[in-house]
Amino acid sequence: MTRADLFLMAKEFIDTEYPSLERLYQEFHAHPELSGLEEWTAGKLGKELQAAGCVVTRGVGGHGLVAMLENGPGPVIMVRADMDALPVREETGLPYASTVRMTDTAGREVAVMHACGHDLHMTTLAGTARTFAALKDSWRGTLMFIGQPSEETVSGSARMVADGLYARFGRPDAALSFHIAPDLPAGTIGYREGIFTAGSESLDVRVNGVGGHAAHPEQARDPVVIAARIILAFQTIVARECPPDEFAVLTVASVHGGLKHNAIPDEVDLQVNIRYFEMKIRDLLLNAIRRTAEGIALSAGLPRDRMPLVTLLPESVPPLINDPAITGRIAAAFTRTFGEGQVRRIKPLTGSEDFGMFSIADPPVPVFYFRVGCGDGRGSCGYLHSSRFAPDPVFLKDAVAALVIATAELLDRPFR
Repeated sequence: MTRADLFLMAKEFIDTEYPSLERLYQEFHAHPELSGLEEWTAGKLGKELQAAGCVVTRGVGGHGLVAMLENGPGPVIMVRADMDALPVREETGLPYASTVRMTDTAGREVAVMHACGHDLHMTTLAGTARTFAALKDSWRGTLMFIGQPSEETVSGSARMVADGLYARFGRPDAALSFHIAPDLPAGTIGYREGIFTAGSESLDVRVNGVGGHAAHPEQARDPVVIAARIILAFQTIVARECPPDEFAVLTVASVHGGLKHNAIPDEVDLQVNIRYFEMKIRDLLLNAIRRTAEGIALSAGLPRDRMPLVTLLPESVPPLINDPAITGRIAAAFTRTFGEGQVRRIKPLTGSEDFGMFSIADPPVPVFYFRVGCGDGRGSCGYLHSSRFAPDPVFLKDAVAALVIATAELLDRPFR
């Protein structure tokens, strides 16, 4: 049987399964859960994969799950979907819109929504598992379906690997994943080799000062003013220290300090995020942040023991790098199947994604990540992380077809 025959059979099966997949998507959408709290979600996805014939293990790296579909000797291919939702109040008006509220890990009660398409990703994973289970006579090997928690905090993949993912279930020959893309036309597939998404570091910067009365600022060392100077000085790091042909972003996204109009506080807390494609730029940014903050604190008359405290947070991830050889194979398979007009080589994304952490092994696992468009050119479905993000679920047909083609290409011949 040729790959073209396999795709035609898969497409017919996907069309038959679509009503069931749409209902599954609506159920996922109506029951979102925050990062690290995906208990119901993991249970539901696990039951779907088990019904497709997989052997399912839950509780890997938190609420992560691993579902193995074995079908004789051949390559072992990982296929991953993320499971968590966002603290966003849904405003789509959909009949199955989320009304869920949860207490987050900081103790705050928040509205929760699948505003990033992870509900569609999980449904696509289930549809892909069903397809390969139904067409077992057409392929050989092992599929390792992964339900990953905590993608929005870019931490779930690393926790699954640290929890013995490969020691317990075996090292895959390659790993696949994708993301919905409202900025690409519906049915379009976006790919690229090499750097696909940016690296990201989140930092807490505590700006120390000496508190006092607002009537006597000369007796204090005002951390609000010091923090303001630091924030403005940070804006020159990218403009004046990074090479113009290198990608770099530095954002101060949160400023908190003080409780009373007439009381100068002792400290101000900043939340900072940086984005980069090259590790040398990451190091440049981090060094410049520390140097700039300390220099301004010294100029304000603070002693050495009151310098700003810069803390790197676990919510950080390196760039996601697609394996060039695998990318070439799958991109060619996409083009043969969907046509050149539907397959685009895209630019690296400035957003971040922790799927690349699954490459950590000895030897590394080659990974391929791609995007599937759902846009209509008018922005009517909203954008990622928007309270109005509501793509047409018919997207599932394109997504399952693309994931089946990518997986089948890697099952086609062994890597070892």
